Amino acid sequence: MLVSLSIPVSISLSTLIVELLIFLGTVWFMELLVFRPIRSAWAERDRRIQEGLSASDQSRDEMKQARAEVQRILTEGRHHAQQQIDAAVAAGARARDELVERATEEFRRQLDSAREEIRGEREQAAASLQSRIVDIALLAASRVTGQSFDQPQVRELAASVVTQEGLQ
Repeated sequence: MLVSLSIPVSISLSTLIVELLIFLGTVWFMELLVFRPIRSAWAERDRRIQEGLSASDQSRDEMKQARAEVQRILTEGRHHAQQQIDAAVAAGARARDELVERATEEFRRQLDSAREEIRGEREQAAASLQSRIVDIALLAASRVTGQSFDQPQVRELAASVVTQEGLQ
């Protein structure tokens, strides 16, 4: 059951002014001691966040620049290394060609020396063989005819005949 009590409400102007002054003073006091420090803290927090974002953007840009610099240095290093490899390959090829040339010259020198030695031995063998043929021919003529052919003129004649017949 609801009972309704009717109490007249009266507003006093002096009480209203005092309450209004107390309210405004409390709002001013709250503004001074509570709201201002909170707004200041928020502003400081927002400023720090912006600084952090700005530093993050700056760091990102610096990282991109550093990455680009590293790529440039790597590319330059690879190019330099390739130049050194090419130079080393060229130097190796030159050294190989020089060694081949020296070996070829040495081979030719040895070949010419061997040919000369063979020619000398062949001439010596031919001379020895020619002398033996002359000796055998004179011995055979001595046995067939029963005469001695030991004179130097006969030996020279026999040697010239053997030479003319192609034993060289």
